[in-house]
Amino acid sequence: MNRHDMNRIDRPNPPTTDGGRRLSRRLLLAASLILAVTLPAGPAAATDSTASVRGDRHLQAMLDGLVAAGAPGAILLDRHGGHTTRLASGVADQADARPMRVTDRFRAGSQMKSFTAAIVLQLVQEGRLGLDDAVDGLLPGVIPHGYGAGVTVRHLLQHSSGLFNFDNDPRLLAPAMAGDLGYAWTPQQLLDMAFEHEPLFPPGTQFAYSDTGYILAAYIVEAVTGHTFDQELRTRIIRPLGLRDTSLPTVANIVGRHAHGYVVFGDPPADLDITYLYPASWAGGGLTSTVDDSATFFRALLGGRLLSAALMREMKRTIEVTDSDLPSGSGLGIYRWSPCGTAWGKSGNAPGYLVYTWISPDTRHETVLMINDDPRSMGGPGMTAYYDVLARAFCRR
Repeated sequence: MNRHDMNRIDRPNPPTTDGGRRLSRRLLLAASLILAVTLPAGPAAATDSTASVRGDRHLQAMLDGLVAAGAPGAILLDRHGGHTTRLASGVADQADARPMRVTDRFRAGSQMKSFTAAIVLQLVQEGRLGLDDAVDGLLPGVIPHGYGAGVTVRHLLQHSSGLFNFDNDPRLLAPAMAGDLGYAWTPQQLLDMAFEHEPLFPPGTQFAYSDTGYILAAYIVEAVTGHTFDQELRTRIIRPLGLRDTSLPTVANIVGRHAHGYVVFGDPPADLDITYLYPASWAGGGLTSTVDDSATFFRALLGGRLLSAALMREMKRTIEVTDSDLPSGSGLGIYRWSPCGTAWGKSGNAPGYLVYTWISPDTRHETVLMINDDPRSMGGPGMTAYYDVLARAFCRR
């Protein structure tokens, strides 16, 4: 997990073996409905069907184990060839022990970056800008004079701009920590906050995760097209792909049935419902989606439906990610992992939620795993369990 792939909350690291918390989770789990839906693409031989059922039961057991490790709830979509399994475990809302469903929406965080990068690359494909165009030239006066000298569109999308990440400024979550979860920062206020800090390094020389770059990327989309970023998102991606449960909200609420997100906070530590924290990161991390929509988007993207082969090659040119728990490479809005061969995709971590989507280069194998808990609340053992389920499902182990 990318440690900077979240809006930060400055608090002590919580213990991960609190007996009372684990007990309440177990009681909720015992009271919850375990939902499993398996949708084969067509008729299969009896032996294949039997093997699929056994495999799905194995996946369900692993998902239940992830909830037992600390996650309030979890959703898994696992597709191999023509067989897709959708599983849920635990609860979507601890207050009423409402069971998690595979169709529940959640905050997908920085998976939004893949959408934003795809839109920018479509504009490159249309000849309306270049990957190596200077940001200062595309957005005159937006970046303070001299601050972002040499930063290009490619640097923004690949996290090599050196621009300070506003997520790392403690002022960002000060209103929420004072009780105002719905406090609405504007994108420009967030940029102004970032620009008060010196650049981290000359552009193109290192990796440093930055939501700042993706707000600038959305500004570029608006400047080049003359439309709002939300209009371009809906016209270019959401509508063509039929992503009916995906949106980029500009309010604190989540439309439709959704999973609540939790962090552990306080002394003694207790679960805090942080579902309705305003999604300040916008084009860098404000996405709301479902596991099915996430799978559909990444399958379309990596399958070549959104970009030409030439632009996909540019998207897949990676640099080393230097702040990740999982060895990975950063392309333009997507990541590369090597759990068993190559997996492409993106993680998303909004406060209270974590989702990963992995897809094979031939797009035949895909795994989406979401939990409604913050990674730091899960702690080391809990996150080990999360990564284990992700890898075992994707690699069919």
